[in-house]
Amino acid sequence: MSFTTRRLAALAGATLLAALSFSSSVQAQQVLPTADPKVAPSADNFYTPPADSFLASVQPGSVIRYRPLPASALWTDVKEGWQIMYRSTGQKGQPVAMVTTFLVPKTASTTGKKLVSYQSFYDSLTLNCSPSGLTLTGKLFDKTFYKEALAKGYHVNLSDYEGLQSQWIAALNTGHGVLDSIRAVQGFSKSGLSASTPVGLFGYSGGGFATMWAAELAPTYAPELNIVGVAGGGLPVNPVNVAKKVDGTLFAGAYFGAVVGLSRAYPEIDVDKYATDAGKAMVADVGTRCLGGTASGQPELLVKYAYKKGASYLKDPNFLDLPEMQAINAENTMGKRTPKAPVFIWQGTADQLMPIADADTLVSKYCANGVKLQYKRITGGDHVLSALQLGNALDYLVDRFNGKAPTTTCK
Repeated sequence: MSFTTRRLAALAGATLLAALSFSSSVQAQQVLPTADPKVAPSADNFYTPPADSFLASVQPGSVIRYRPLPASALWTDVKEGWQIMYRSTGQKGQPVAMVTTFLVPKTASTTGKKLVSYQSFYDSLTLNCSPSGLTLTGKLFDKTFYKEALAKGYHVNLSDYEGLQSQWIAALNTGHGVLDSIRAVQGFSKSGLSASTPVGLFGYSGGGFATMWAAELAPTYAPELNIVGVAGGGLPVNPVNVAKKVDGTLFAGAYFGAVVGLSRAYPEIDVDKYATDAGKAMVADVGTRCLGGTASGQPELLVKYAYKKGASYLKDPNFLDLPEMQAINAENTMGKRTPKAPVFIWQGTADQLMPIADADTLVSKYCANGVKLQYKRITGGDHVLSALQLGNALDYLVDRFNGKAPTTTCK
């Protein structure tokens, strides 16, 4: 057999092996009946994760199961939609299951398939406020921003990045969740996408947290992803600084929600050790609520806890400054890693939750580390009105998709 013949035979064998492997992975993707909008996620078996042993046996981003969305959950610019459970990596490095929603545009972009990963600002302590559940019922209140992406012909990914335990503000769990959701939809048997598909990430507030943590983790955790642009605003850069800013204000519920969310990611936060009796009752109640719940028909967090002080629920008035809390905060503060993709950040100087100084510091770090970054500091912008910049964020991603060189405000 000649060298050329042997080489062709080897290539044919490799191709066959790859095809068999792909076929096997596709068959492993378990399909379930169409999602029922009358069943809440907390009562839906679709959200029940497989055994830990199974999760440990598959790679991050592997599709575990999927099901179609009903016609009632779709709209004019959507051809089809799917809920997908996939394998990810939790805060402590353990294998976990997560869920994402994948939407296919009715008319794909004429410049080729591209994926927009939109991280909703769904800050929640209950699965019933998850983007997958609220997309199914049509009640995800920030859907306007990703609907525009679908109208432009982009495929859309909407991960429940806080995970099945709703670990609000747990950075590694969140960032991994976003990146693995992208891997999952790219490997999904019905997506038509691949690992080379251009990806743009954007989100605001809690969604901005998820977006920027995904961007920071991508170079080491998911370097194969073709992330061409990242846009995040209203960033909770340093969770403790946010908690101190909102304590006793209209937005105090964000402090308590973050504590509960982090306690789920860090079992060493023993509620009995730190909370008064009133605090234990608060923790139990907060665990059923979410920010923006009123708009999505779920229990609202902000209204009940408006103007409450942490000192009312915690034994130590200096709880946030305890060494163990500071150590956890350090693990969940942005800026220790550097995004590789071009970045657009926007922040209001009058944001009632997020200290503008923290955003300024993060931008300085990124610039010093060579990130191609555009920073929009919105003079007088508060947290609510600054969310409207999400339209500009999508425009930023469109420019990256179209190959336009990013501008930078770094000096």
